[in-house]
Amino acid sequence: MCCQFRPAAIFLTFYTCIFSVASAQASPLVPQVQELLDHAVTRDGPGVAVLIANGDRVAFSAARGRADIELGVALSPGQVFRIASVTKMFTAAMVLKLAGLGKLSIDDALSKYLPDFPGADRISLRQLLNHTSGVSDLVRDVQPGFSRRDVDTAALIAEIRKRPADFPPGSRWAYSNAGYILLGAVIEKVTGKSWHAAMQEDLFGATGLKRTRFGSHSALIAGRVAGYTTDAQTQRVDNAQFINSAAVSAAGGLVSDADDLRHWMRALAEGRVIGRDGFRQMIAPTPDLPGVATAYGYGMGMYLWHVRGSTMVGHTGQINGFASFVGYLPARQATIVVLANDDSFDARTFGKRLAAIVLGEPFPVPVGVRVTDEIAQALQGTYRGGDGVVETLSIEDHRIYARRGDGKTIPLQMTAGRRLHFVPDELSYFSPVRNDAGEVVELDYFEGGEGPPRPLKRVSER
Repeated sequence: MCCQFRPAAIFLTFYTCIFSVASAQASPLVPQVQELLDHAVTRDGPGVAVLIANGDRVAFSAARGRADIELGVALSPGQVFRIASVTKMFTAAMVLKLAGLGKLSIDDALSKYLPDFPGADRISLRQLLNHTSGVSDLVRDVQPGFSRRDVDTAALIAEIRKRPADFPPGSRWAYSNAGYILLGAVIEKVTGKSWHAAMQEDLFGATGLKRTRFGSHSALIAGRVAGYTTDAQTQRVDNAQFINSAAVSAAGGLVSDADDLRHWMRALAEGRVIGRDGFRQMIAPTPDLPGVATAYGYGMGMYLWHVRGSTMVGHTGQINGFASFVGYLPARQATIVVLANDDSFDARTFGKRLAAIVLGEPFPVPVGVRVTDEIAQALQGTYRGGDGVVETLSIEDHRIYARRGDGKTIPLQMTAGRRLHFVPDELSYFSPVRNDAGEVVELDYFEGGEGPPRPLKRVSER
């Protein structure tokens, strides 16, 4: 419920779009994707580049909005974006490549490479790869301006060392950027090169990637776009606060373009990067531990999603000024890339919407209707799921709001079908269930817009 999708109320008159005439005539994909883009991106604000490929054939490649708002430069599909945590796919693949060459084992203890790191003898590289190591992302006592500096790996490790472990290794799942920074350090120990120089030689060049590289702020990178942030309430756009790519290192320091990411995903899935067995290891789900989400799993540098009954693997990324999504549908051999130069853009939801279009079962875009006071009052109350999750629906100024536990209050909109969708849209919704007397006794929760629903029984009135 924390993700954001810009409301479907802004239509775009300026755009760049590249696709073959034959594709446009043969498939409904192009007009459907076009309509989705037209609803999601403003004319003169931050933009989005999208690429959809079937096998090696590009079915749709487009960009909307501005690469640089202040200079009035239009966004185009071939421009370069920060890809943030999509970098983790490359880091995981690099570690598995080194394992395939016999230079390390993913079951090695971290202490073999970083003997002075606290608890390293109990942490395996596998646990760093699948986010079960317990290495914390909780920042402690960081010097002011640290994330703006050109820091090296040793300085990053020194900061991570200050953090107590979140849990014993292997006992839970919790996403850890710090764990992937440590994997970057392992790559450096094994190869004798910086993590990104090793990737440049053994991954980027070998796979034919042309625009993928470390996103050094001082380097001149042709086609690099500016990053922005949009206030969800006022829609005000500002330049994003600067964060140095060195500070996020192997967890999020790369830049790329849509076509390179298409080539990368296709080569990875076909076994041309780390072999087919290596790819299977990347997409093998982590054991079912506390913390693993019910709506998706995680492998090694790969999320495991389900869209309209089909498996999709890939990764998302978000960093100051940018949001990204790379997804691959193995059954369709289809690749979907979404790159935005706005850190408030929900690239994951947009990517899942595109995947549903590719699968021929698009998600409907919710359109809110007026909610009467009678309906609102009937919904108001507290609901509890079998897993202990508590959702509270409340009314303020004739609007419905949801709050999970003690979390943030999020507005809802009701559609004509009486579904309650989050605002901004992130696919998940509630469907009220009434008894014979017409009273709302349950909310069925469809996480990510997919069934089966999770029932939440009403436990109180407000």
